[in-house]
Amino acid sequence: MHVDIGIESMNERLEKICFLPPPMDTPWVGAPAEDRSTQIERTDGKNVSLKFPLFWYDPPWSDVEIDSADAIAAAVARLGVLVSALRSDLASVDDEPVLHGCTSDENLGLQFQGKEYLPRMIPYRPERYGLSDRDFDGAAVVDVRLAMRRDSTGRFAFTPQEIGRWEATQAGVPLAGGGWVPAASFPPDVEGMGNLAGKLNQLRLLAGDAAIFVSMAPHRLSEDLPTVLNSQPDGIILRLHELALSGLELAHCVKQTRALMDQQQSERLPLWVVPGEISASDAAKLIALGADAVAIDSWCQELVNEVRDAQENAGSTSGYASLSAPKTQEWVDWVEFELFRHIERFDGLMHAMLYQPPQDRLATLSTEWASRLAIPTLNLPFETDS
Repeated sequence: MHVDIGIESMNERLEKICFLPPPMDTPWVGAPAEDRSTQIERTDGKNVSLKFPLFWYDPPWSDVEIDSADAIAAAVARLGVLVSALRSDLASVDDEPVLHGCTSDENLGLQFQGKEYLPRMIPYRPERYGLSDRDFDGAAVVDVRLAMRRDSTGRFAFTPQEIGRWEATQAGVPLAGGGWVPAASFPPDVEGMGNLAGKLNQLRLLAGDAAIFVSMAPHRLSEDLPTVLNSQPDGIILRLHELALSGLELAHCVKQTRALMDQQQSERLPLWVVPGEISASDAAKLIALGADAVAIDSWCQELVNEVRDAQENAGSTSGYASLSAPKTQEWVDWVEFELFRHIERFDGLMHAMLYQPPQDRLATLSTEWASRLAIPTLNLPFETDS
């Protein structure tokens, strides 16, 4: 039994933007042979390569059993998606998570000191709950999270389930702190924003082959972004899912953030966005609007939901039983079934964009969207709504 997360079932937030085909008189050419992998340049000149500009930013690992979490993390990563996870999210103290081990897959495009690893991101939270020095081995990206996070109650806090997972708390044993634990707003060993550059350099030493990103909230972007850029991160992650943005607001925020970064002489610095629920077409359009990578948490959440249902119904004959006891190949096949259509659609749209220069890739029927996003309005022989 599978939940259908097909392309047709996802609402497009950027449906008023369309992809332009090449002009009618464009000479026929074969498929572009350019490498579409994402290359991230560290400040020291080293490059980190990722197969796709797609990442799973904030997986709710504590919502599923620990063995299931590792199986689904590794399966998603094998598709070329960068997955955020600590070792403590995915395995007990004495176990080795599949996501954190070496892989023989030659198609992922990741190589560190002669070893190949699945694409993985370290969520470096200020409190560092659950973080181990071994997390840095083979990581592609370290995400320094400067934005405070809320739990489901609205508190700036971590849930008992999350703390229990990170501490490997046994059933019946009280958690440190008793229950929910307040979330910090800044790395405790950094006195202020002026000292952030030192923290990023320290992480470069700990993760010698990883790119060091800073993730931030958009609420005071014009004030905070220049300060963060001065610390010389290798990239920025913008948490736009924290605001209930309309499609136009989402697109405009990406365009304006890219422009603000360019004004700060950070034209080459990657901008990754966490947009909330999107379709594959939305993801490609956000890339065309100025993002360098897009979080696909809404696609992967459907996988988590199904695993959680499988665990709750493991004793029934509902058809979920095969998911309640993860087996590597079975899970890889299942995740590919659920996710591959979206990734393939995204990759196809990205491939098609190579035929045209960036300024000729998007258009709209809406005069309002055209004005806000500085993209052309389609010249059709009838009136359209804005």
